[in-house]
Amino acid sequence: MPAATVSSKPIPNSARDRLLDVALELFATRGYQAIGLRDLASQLGLHAGSLYNHIENKQCLLFELIEGAVSDLLADTKRRMRGARTHRDRLQRFVHAFVVFNLAEKHRLLLVTREFVNLTDEQQQEINLLKSSYAALLSAIISAECDENACGTNSDRTGLITEAVIGMLYGQSLWRCMDVPEQKLTDVLTHFVLGIITSGKDSALKA
Repeated sequence: MPAATVSSKPIPNSARDRLLDVALELFATRGYQAIGLRDLASQLGLHAGSLYNHIENKQCLLFELIEGAVSDLLADTKRRMRGARTHRDRLQRFVHAFVVFNLAEKHRLLLVTREFVNLTDEQQQEINLLKSSYAALLSAIISAECDENACGTNSDRTGLITEAVIGMLYGQSLWRCMDVPEQKLTDVLTHFVLGIITSGKDSALKA
């Protein structure tokens, strides 16, 4: 049974878009657990009970917002990586896609990192499938980069590096307080990622 999504009785587009925008803003700035349907309805000038005519529940809104964020990040990353001629170029484009998304969609990324735990197990499984597809893009780059630099690779090591890199990107986005230009931030983070990949030449985890 697929995870619950927004009901098939949508509000008119403009009002539905406002609902999603309000939910995103409040969930990101005040926290999912702190916001009730009454808060959402108040921002929209509606009665709380009337929202049930348009959504199944608050959790469905959260799922749609998180699913949309991860799907958009995945799609934009794939688009930006098209045409890359080298592993290094693919890596930089992967990092750049994340930087651009973070700068433009900080609230959406915040929901992915902070509010994922508030989804049902079934909803989490669906999001994890998208996350796995995203991670697979990076894993392929890491594996190719390791082969090129003779730093040794196996599936466990590649998986650990992939998780470390994605963790670094997400962590930096949450802690970021310096105003660094987009391209400079991309270059610095790409350099850090290359350091993580190549520093394992003599690692005990080497195959």
